[in-house]
Amino acid sequence: MTEKYYDVAIIGAGITGSCIARELSKTNASICLIEKEDDVSCGSSKANSGIVHAGYDAENGTLMAKYNVRGSEIFEDLSKKLNFDYKRIGSLVLAFDEDGRKKIQTLLERGNKNGVKQLRIVEQEELRQMEPNISEEAVAALYAPTAAIISPYQTTWAFAESAVINGTDFLRSTKVHSIKKADDGTFTLDTTKGEIKAKYVVNAAGLFADKISEMA
Repeated sequence: MTEKYYDVAIIGAGITGSCIARELSKTNASICLIEKEDDVSCGSSKANSGIVHAGYDAENGTLMAKYNVRGSEIFEDLSKKLNFDYKRIGSLVLAFDEDGRKKIQTLLERGNKNGVKQLRIVEQEELRQMEPNISEEAVAALYAPTAAIISPYQTTWAFAESAVINGTDFLRSTKVHSIKKADDGTFTLDTTKGEIKAKYVVNAAGLFADKISEMA
């Protein structure tokens, strides 16, 4: 591989790296997405639960709360645009006693402050109608209709594909060995497929992000 020049080099083709690549590919910047494995989502992304959370868990006022709710709101449209499976099945947080009821009440209040829509507590009779197989000991539940599920691999693949269609270079089976910063601020990445130069480097290496950070 000959030396190549890019505006941005993204290390890691998991869900984060692939989403960043797609977003940047909407600009005029030259982008490369670098992955040490032979496909997307071969690291931590493939092993997550695939739940699109409604947003009631995150503490009020945090970025996690803001983007969790916003992400939940836009995921369905993204699934239609990029053609990946998405099912809004809702979620239930069960309470088995009065202490549990207090906890789901706290989650309800937190979720409402975060802007989660349609969040409510359902009592035992309605809960049985919604899910007959739930333990008889459950006395109530927090119901979040906006919670959904996806396939982590399929979704990551869809974002990466969109980035490539928009002109991103996807370099698979390409491991970064070292990163050097020049006096002019540009970076040189020594990889298994030769040197890659970039004005900016995005570290989206998941569990190996600390290793990439040390290189830089």
